Amino acid sequence: MVKLLGTVDIIAAVLLLILALGAEVPAVVLAVVSIFLAAKASISLIDIGGITDTAVIILIIMSFFAVLPFWILLIGAGLIGIKGLMSLLA
Repeated sequence: MVKLLGTVDIIAAVLLLILALGAEVPAVVLAVVSIFLAAKASISLIDIGGITDTAVIILIIMSFFAVLPFWILLIGAGLIGIKGLMSLLA
């Protein structure tokens, strides 16, 4: 189960990197990843993992409406990517 949740984090990191590079991502993909992250974040909203998931959800939703700076998306991708790698290695 932990490896599945880590995979969702890795997918979100790749998605944020794609957005940071300026490529177009279908809205359906953004919505599906956001829903999975919201479900995962609702497991534990109190710890840093849930807070990180919530921050990435906010970044993805904001990218629907505006072009976010490269460095913000890169930081978000790095945080969720490291979290995902740690989950995969656990």
